[in-house]
Amino acid sequence: MTHYLFATIDGGGNLRPALVVAEKLVRAGHNVRFIAASSQAAPILEQGFDFEPWVTAPDFDARYPDTVVVQDWKVDPAENCRAMCERLWFGPAAAFARDVSDAVDRFPVDVIVADYFVPGAVAAAEHRRLPAAVLWHTTFGEYDAWNQGLDALNSARAELALPNMSSVYEQYRYARRVLVLTWRDFDFALESTPLPANVRHVGGQSGGLEPPHPLGSLTGHPPTVLVSLGTSYQAQAPVLQRIVDALGDLRVRGIVTTGPAVSVDDVPDNVEVSAWIPHEEVMSHVDLVVTHAGLGTISSAIVHGIPLLCVPLGRDQHGNAERVEALGIGRTAPTDMSSADMATLIDSMLDDVTLANRSVEFAGRVGGHDIVEELEFVTDAPE
Repeated sequence: MTHYLFATIDGGGNLRPALVVAEKLVRAGHNVRFIAASSQAAPILEQGFDFEPWVTAPDFDARYPDTVVVQDWKVDPAENCRAMCERLWFGPAAAFARDVSDAVDRFPVDVIVADYFVPGAVAAAEHRRLPAAVLWHTTFGEYDAWNQGLDALNSARAELALPNMSSVYEQYRYARRVLVLTWRDFDFALESTPLPANVRHVGGQSGGLEPPHPLGSLTGHPPTVLVSLGTSYQAQAPVLQRIVDALGDLRVRGIVTTGPAVSVDDVPDNVEVSAWIPHEEVMSHVDLVVTHAGLGTISSAIVHGIPLLCVPLGRDQHGNAERVEALGIGRTAPTDMSSADMATLIDSMLDDVTLANRSVEFAGRVGGHDIVEELEFVTDAPE
């Protein structure tokens, strides 16, 4: 049995796939413990994993506007990247490394599995001479803008008596595996970014899957539309309300998740609204997914062969939406689209047999490296 320590932060949709991976490791006979944000404690404990909070590292909560790392809906992408480098990825790297190293002193740890938003955890593994793996919860890419965090990362490494690096991405090279939680066929970044030797695509990680199914409208039942604009706050309430209004004008069943900080004022009779539900519980009954184009929701739709209507709000979502369109498994709408135009678009997508068939076909051909085998390799690989 190998003892894995998962180090993560509240990045919105990054926890669910990490929990799925952890569950797979436990079923394979291993032990998993999390060191994570306090906002993540409840779902981690509910899944039966041990939980340790960050002690000296910052403890962000992505669900609410006043507790996020940066209010990215108010700033341009360049400023958002600068703030993320300073406040999360690299600025507090020394504190994250310190907390992970302290956890290694308290509990048996054979492998550190770090969310790629926590490079300080990889530095801690290097300092403690432990093998490491990285969970890359977006499409893969290495961007020069991140190197504005290099001085902070090297400062953290100096505290650990580790040598300076010439790029922040050298820290990820220490990991024996960088596991990208999507498929090579989906990862648009591969078109321009060569893969480092330790990178593997392991596919979207979700549970409770059932085979793809035909459109509800083709089986004689009212089609079901799932709407999810994420659980982290991105000022999405006005967009969400227009989508709900659009569903009210259609002969559909709408299932809408809002996240904890967003509410919908006017709810039509044919729409059910919840703060959150596990997508795996409903995906086998869904005919169309309307999403902000977060990779977690996209991945769940892909494995079920469900077409996607992407309404990207920011972050990596525009790139994800572009890839969905390029693959022919969905379409994209702007955030300012009217409810009437949204209703027309949703209705046309529900009637689009070609779109449905492409989505099912893509679900049948995606694949990736086995993530349990890759994480077990991290332990078995030579130094």
